[in-house]
Amino acid sequence: MSIETVALKLPTFWTTCPSAWFALTEAQFTLCGISADETKYYHVVAALDAATASRSLAVISSPPPTCKYNTIKSFLTDAYGLSKAEKAAMLLDIKQLGDRKPSEVMDEMLALLGDHRTCFLFPHIFLRLLPEAIRAPLADNLYNSLTLIGTVCTTVQQPMKSLADLSEIDSICWFHRKFGSNARRCNNPCKYFQTFKRKVNQGNGRADQH
Repeated sequence: MSIETVALKLPTFWTTCPSAWFALTEAQFTLCGISADETKYYHVVAALDAATASRSLAVISSPPPTCKYNTIKSFLTDAYGLSKAEKAAMLLDIKQLGDRKPSEVMDEMLALLGDHRTCFLFPHIFLRLLPEAIRAPLADNLYNSLTLIGTVCTTVQQPMKSLADLSEIDSICWFHRKFGSNARRCNNPCKYFQTFKRKVNQGNGRADQH
């Protein structure tokens, strides 16, 4: 197959995140109309730094007659990508949200899951990171579809912004946290009605100022 002459300069190969680099590279190939196997292969080789080229010498010094691009891609992904064990360890090491949004943590987790996004443990691992005040209402609404999990995550973000004082939320019983004013049971001590009344009064006070 002939080599296509196209003016394209790829960023230097990212040894820290080969999958993201190849995703960007293949988007560039599509935009430039590059489809020839050898053209893609040589663009990748040209983007390697000295250390990466040295490690890849066995491949680039004697490339196969066909499937050159897939060969170099597989080699670099295997050489610099995380192993399944490393991804699993990183996934399980995510213990809390910190100052990040739930969607940011979810993106990190999905990147680690890769092609294994149907893992049944994912929603449970994700929900355990959320504060109890938010986790409880969602505990009975786990979904198999990660698209729906993403929807739940988006829904969770806004309540989190309004729950700045989590110690106040912790003083409300599980039934009122989950069902609000529709709760039919209440466990003492519970300050739901005190908190609710104060919130209403604060809202009325702001309204009177306008």
